[in-house]
Amino acid sequence: MFRSLMLGAVAVPLLALPAIAQDEEDVIVEDQGGSELRGDWMLGARVTSPEGEAIGSIEDLILDQDDGTVNAAVVSVGGFLGFGGKEIAVEWEELEIDYAGKGNPPRCPSPKPALGRAPAPGPGPGEPEAA
Repeated sequence: MFRSLMLGAVAVPLLALPAIAQDEEDVIVEDQGGSELRGDWMLGARVTSPEGEAIGSIEDLILDQDDGTVNAAVVSVGGFLGFGGKEIAVEWEELEIDYAGKGNPPRCPSPKPALGRAPAPGPGPGEPEAA
């Protein structure tokens, strides 16, 4: 009896392996699309104004939890050498992104002074309030 139970415990997972392997193949992305960006390229990217003036850098991205799309970029503005700046959220669609990868930084249509007056984004669901 014990031997039958052990055999069953080993056989059932082995029978499920082809289904598991098929699911694993479905989640692997082999090629990056032309309009897709890697997060590590965006995080830390310098953001400029239409005139080419440095505005700040992208510190984080705000994602939609339902469909995974990027809603906004959290940009650190102001400050000096990375200190004393504040974070603002810029609508993703408002940023001009160089999807061709020619090294052009993301551009924001708003001038730097207007961005400096923008409020910081509030916490998302389940995030603690800032201290």
